[in-house]
Amino acid sequence: MLPSNDCSPERVATAPDAGMALRLGRYVAALDPRGIDASTRETVWRCILDALASAGAALDVPAVTAARQAARALHGEGRAPVWFTGRTAATAAALFTNSAAVAALDLDDGHRRARGHPGAAVIPAVLASMHDRPGRTVADLIAAVVAGYEVGIRMAMARPAYAPSGAWSGYAVVAAAGKMLGLAAEVIAHALAIAAQTAPALPALAGIAGSDVKEGIPAGAAAGWAALQLAMAGYTGPVAVLDDERLFDREVLLRGLGEAPLIDGVYFKPFGCCRHIHAPLEGWLHLQAAHGLDARDVAGMQVRTYRATFNLACRPAPATLVEAQYSVPYCLALCALHGSDALLPLETRHLGDEAVHRLAARIEVMHDPGIEPLFPARSPACLVVTLADGRRLSSPLMDPRGDPHTPLGWADLERKFGVATRRLLSRARQQAVLDAMAELRQDDSAPLLRVLGSAGQASP
Repeated sequence: MLPSNDCSPERVATAPDAGMALRLGRYVAALDPRGIDASTRETVWRCILDALASAGAALDVPAVTAARQAARALHGEGRAPVWFTGRTAATAAALFTNSAAVAALDLDDGHRRARGHPGAAVIPAVLASMHDRPGRTVADLIAAVVAGYEVGIRMAMARPAYAPSGAWSGYAVVAAAGKMLGLAAEVIAHALAIAAQTAPALPALAGIAGSDVKEGIPAGAAAGWAALQLAMAGYTGPVAVLDDERLFDREVLLRGLGEAPLIDGVYFKPFGCCRHIHAPLEGWLHLQAAHGLDARDVAGMQVRTYRATFNLACRPAPATLVEAQYSVPYCLALCALHGSDALLPLETRHLGDEAVHRLAARIEVMHDPGIEPLFPARSPACLVVTLADGRRLSSPLMDPRGDPHTPLGWADLERKFGVATRRLLSRARQQAVLDAMAELRQDDSAPLLRVLGSAGQASP
């Protein structure tokens, strides 16, 4: 096994020449839950509830069903719960399956500076790894969640260019599960280095190709778990790879490490679609409320936005839920005709709606040079609606709800959980989850683990 090390905060602070992998490993190993303030703990609870809402809404999505089957075949049986199914599996299988469920419908949390989704990897990793180390406390869980978000987001930010979340979600899993398992800094450092060599190297636009792979978060999570198990067994990684400034920006990787946790900057989604689509949806809802708009009176719409939105396929008549999640015109038309809850989550029953397709075909997405400098710190858009009588109505420049400065509070996330899971979880099961979250806040994780391990209405 790899040697243990002094992981005290003093040791971390006085080791400026340590390699990046070891410095991150020391941060994770030394993170003291007693130093995590009430605001950050509240964010942890919100991240957990949001992940459960996202997964509970996706239990019967074909990609999630396939993930459950494949994960068991690959990793075997065990005691870790496959959420809401009444089944258990090996930790690696449960991690992969639960991650796939959280990510499937594009409802999961995100972080703007990472330009991706940490929660779909971190929350399943922490809850699954609790079964590998009985006796871990809720305080341990909080520290593990904070560590996972911190390292995953930093690794994403430090890359020279954008990469889909699966390319860096493995680092988040190494940190989160490594903290939950109480591993030494050197073991975590080697696991990070192994993950750097073995995590999926996704093409930058892989997530919008319309397949079930999307951003590859479950694959990245599985690679992180495998890297951690290898390091725990004594397998070494190329720890200097994190010091290669062609691959990772050292200043970005370390700036503010150990100060305000990056998890405090997560956003939560009120709609199950790509974040680039949320501001146009807010523009429609604003104009609808201000002017009493009816979709039947709309002749066309024009979305003014930043260039990254044009990476989306934006098909007016998407054939699959994945294509729908990446279509500005379809999501706007669906919202206008069926209301915002039709995107919480998107459902296959609306894919063939010809009225939605006709309206979507009259929605244009345009680049606005004035908005461009605001991205990625913000992801705003302006919506112009042309009515059948020739009038044109313009929204203000809209930002998505759910960002830290336009937050979704606990009541908002409870509503999201209820609406998103209404088809697949009974009201009794929904209430059991909310009650278990209340117990978790009171330092008891057992009720949550029990409710996650019990069956919902969906077939396993």
